[in-house]
Amino acid sequence: MLDRRLLATLAIAGFPLTTGVTAPAPAASPVPPLKVIANVRSTPRCTDIVTHANTAIGATLNNDLVIAQTVTRLRAVNLDDGNPIHRRNGLNALGDLAKSLMMQSRSADDEVKRLRKLAKTSTDPQEAVDLKAFADELGGALWRQQTIARDLNGYLATIDFRDMAKFDDAQQNMNMAVFGVPDPIEDPLHVQMNGQVVPYMWRPPMMPYLPGHDPTEPTATQEAQAAAKDFEARESGIATDEGQAATHVNGALKNC
Repeated sequence: MLDRRLLATLAIAGFPLTTGVTAPAPAASPVPPLKVIANVRSTPRCTDIVTHANTAIGATLNNDLVIAQTVTRLRAVNLDDGNPIHRRNGLNALGDLAKSLMMQSRSADDEVKRLRKLAKTSTDPQEAVDLKAFADELGGALWRQQTIARDLNGYLATIDFRDMAKFDDAQQNMNMAVFGVPDPIEDPLHVQMNGQVVPYMWRPPMMPYLPGHDPTEPTATQEAQAAAKDFEARESGIATDEGQAATHVNGALKNC
């Protein structure tokens, strides 16, 4: 604690007074949660706004649940237990989640576009600003959700392509009989013909392996876990857009 006389001297000399204690930063105002709009005036315009808004809001919130289910399934799924039925069922289940997420996002985005049109026809300038801002922020959340669906579909397409490129059991057995290895493309340096090692295909050291024949590529399960981590990290951006949309609801409905 500084002596009072020293503080007075410093004040007279024009020095700023400080006790070394930093004032706490003001707390950020909480962002309201996004929720379905309940009661409004029964006018044609208000009904249009609420109908389109609630449809888009409901789809957005449901997409949040689908994303959470997707992350959980990606973390838990085992696509490399050696059972092709388990693998196919696991991929199909993920495909159903991607389809649901994509369809709901696109359908809700159509509702967002209708809200933007309603904003353009508003006779109240502030209502028009808030309604457009609400639609834009909600559209941002839906776009983020749609990109998760797109990337999940991309992951599934990659796994399908690799599976089709790999040799099946019959082909591997034939390769073993002819070349001495199950996959001569993956292991070209140990191919044997008539008991002699004969390189099946020369591959420059810097040349990548053919898809489906790279022994160093991660497994489908490892990539699923990486996708789960990535999708979970994106949820905060979606929540931010939803919260920003919620801050404009009252302004968008000020005349309702």
